[in-house]
Amino acid sequence: MERIMYGEIIKQIRKAKGFTQKEVYTGVVSKTFYSDFEAGKYSVEIAKFEGLLKNLGITYQEFEYFRNQSQRNEAKALEEKIDQLYKSGKFEELYDSYQEYRQHQTIELRYLASQAYLLVLITNPNFYQFSRDPFNEIVAELENAKMWTLKEIKLSKLVLLSFSEKEKKKAAAIHQRILQELEKYQSFDGKVYYEEVGDLYFNRIQSLLVIHDIEAAQASFEQYQQLIQQSDNLHLLIQMKFSEHLLQLYLDFPIYQPKLKALLQQLSETPTSETRFYQIIFQIHQEKAKSYYERYRKK
Repeated sequence: MERIMYGEIIKQIRKAKGFTQKEVYTGVVSKTFYSDFEAGKYSVEIAKFEGLLKNLGITYQEFEYFRNQSQRNEAKALEEKIDQLYKSGKFEELYDSYQEYRQHQTIELRYLASQAYLLVLITNPNFYQFSRDPFNEIVAELENAKMWTLKEIKLSKLVLLSFSEKEKKKAAAIHQRILQELEKYQSFDGKVYYEEVGDLYFNRIQSLLVIHDIEAAQASFEQYQQLIQQSDNLHLLIQMKFSEHLLQLYLDFPIYQPKLKALLQQLSETPTSETRFYQIIFQIHQEKAKSYYERYRKK
């Protein structure tokens, strides 16, 4: 029995139905035990759990419905929290979310915890508490999974941003698998397909730029451009324009640094854009692009 989740759900149902604790535990468990059960301190054997459900006046199937609904609500809240923390640059709080949920019994919340970890790793790898061990565990789990859903696909896209130059082959293999896994969505849901494959190329280009594989980044951008031109999604078109400027930043830094800043200023006035997100990416790449340009491109 999942003690914390089950006790919390019973508490939510009891309050929603207007029952007192006494009305629920009477004839089943003691007052103290029940209070601790709702607080997540203890689990309860199945026979007594059925007694609690009976006192609540619900079936186990109804309980499962409430539990699943609660998990979806919690997952949605966590997803929104992670998004806001990342865009606000609150990496310590983002890492705390990873720590809180990384061993949660609900797989969806564990996936979100992994997402929080990867966002810290990508943006702030020198974070004082950081270890790459969870990254290696995430990669191993993805590689061993026989089938990927959108959850695995979304995690894999973040993973792409964290491979080192020595792991180019592994990164290429992950990229190809994501493309293969996304193919099944092309006819099923075109909107999802284009958004996911657009983000995939967006991340792939960034990861190649970071390791200074500019030729491969250019080839990926050309594939990306051909693909996205088939979509009329404003978010993807903005993303593609930003990617083009980011690529050019490495090739001609003095010209494209002010151009990219001007684009970011323009995006800040566009309600549909995620300006803070693009600013974070620009900050990650600015010094890397300058260094590459001065070393390899400047004459």
